[in-house]
Amino acid sequence: MAEKEVNTIAHLLEMEQKASAMTLKAREDADKKIAQAKSQADSEFKSQYEKLVNEQERSFEQKVAALESEKSSKISEYKAKITASSQDSQAFHSYLDSVLQA
Repeated sequence: MAEKEVNTIAHLLEMEQKASAMTLKAREDADKKIAQAKSQADSEFKSQYEKLVNEQERSFEQKVAALESEKSSKISEYKAKITASSQDSQAFHSYLDSVLQA
């Protein structure tokens, strides 16, 4: 009877080792899947982040270009207005005389 019990215990130990090996393999597989999923999620995040940053940079550059254009236009209009205005030298000289003689 002792031999039967020894065989049973040996069989149980063998089953425990197999179960332990299966558990270890399952854990390794799960770790690989988790690492792969994390890598994919990080890659997708980076892609979306770069897309958003590029859109924001493009929008910023367009706004800057529009403002530069508007500034140039306003400066040109101002220069044209100043150039087109007539100069009243007589009034200017009269004003200087009144200021300097006071």
